[in-house]
Formats: sequence, structure tokens, C-alpha cells
Amino acid sequence: MIEKGRLVYKCRRCGKLNKNTQVPDGLYALNSILNKIPLPEEWGGFILTETDICSCDDGNLGVSDLIGFEKD
Repeated sequence: MIEKGRLVYKCRRCGKLNKNTQVPDGLYALNSILNKIPLPEEWGGFILTETDICSCDDGNLGVSDLIGFEKD
């Protein structure tokens, strides 16, 4: 079953959750990330990563880790 939703990243520095990356199929997106393969062209063909940059509320920068997927 295809589940639309958002990838969830958590900052190592401040703990803030980032849920800004929406995907049409969570399982497919997670498998693509873990196996480092591009997303389908109809999704934009991007290569998503296991980490992201966090703009912490105190003005500093942190590193966020992919911690999962939440259904819409």
C-alpha cells in the first residue's frame, strides 16, 4: 500500500524536528535513501540523504538525522 507523508529529521544539536520533505510513498523513499538511489523522475529525480542541515532557533547550525516517516 502506498502511503503519502513526510520524512522526519531530528537535529543533533537542538533536537528540532524537520518535517518539510513530503513524499508520495514513504517506504519507497526510505529504501531509496538507504540504498542511495535517485527518486523516480516523476518525483523530481532527487537524491535524498540521511542527514540535513538544521537552522537552529538560536541562530546556529546543526546536523539533522533521518529518523523516520509520518503518514499524512
